Amino acid sequence: MSANNLVMDSICKAQSGDGTVREQLISANLPFIRRTVRRLTRSFFVDQMDEYSIALSAFDEAIDRYRVSSQVPFEHYAHVLIKHRLTDWYRRQKNSWQTLSLEETGRDDNLPLAEKLADPNSGQVQSDLEFEESMLQLQARAAHLGLDFPALVSSFPKHRDTRLLCIRLARCLGDDEFLYSRLLQTGRMPGGELASRCQVARKTVDRNRSAVILLVLLMKSDLQIFQSYMERYFQEEET
Repeated sequence: MSANNLVMDSICKAQSGDGTVREQLISANLPFIRRTVRRLTRSFFVDQMDEYSIALSAFDEAIDRYRVSSQVPFEHYAHVLIKHRLTDWYRRQKNSWQTLSLEETGRDDNLPLAEKLADPNSGQVQSDLEFEESMLQLQARAAHLGLDFPALVSSFPKHRDTRLLCIRLARCLGDDEFLYSRLLQTGRMPGGELASRCQVARKTVDRNRSAVILLVLLMKSDLQIFQSYMERYFQEEET
């Protein structure tokens, strides 16, 4: 059994209630958790820091929330969730000197998700959880491909013709399960095949790689608000 399959097997057992396997999984990943906290806090000795305890709790939460069928490496998913939990904690602590390069997601006000969950009367709890889960999956997929999600958004083409071309390429890529699976498995854009199928120059595909990947990830996500935006762009392309 490969290392990845062993991890997936351990996660499934932990999700089914095997406490021993859960503890073993957490213990085996302590170096990863420490590395993550060190990068986010720029501190080396982190074991006695509150951030380390929060990261441990977030990793345990990641075990429960991770979907084995998502095709996203568990480590990437856990990393994104740890960043989210630390970001919420810093906001609650109002430590303005601490900054994390994580785009705000799923907020309709300035309250972090943790504070909304504390309010049993909040009608936003379920929708926030669903939005956060979708964003976690989306950011983890981008990280798996070596891309930073906020950077993808900020670099999206501004010119209408380029935008519509990227939409056409993304639709072609998303509709071809073989090419899309290759993208997720290898982390590489199947530029040659995509250029041939869409009858576009290979250099054009390569030049717009980031935008095409962003669009296809959004297309494959379950974020309804983005699905609505994408549908509007599809209609614009066809007119």
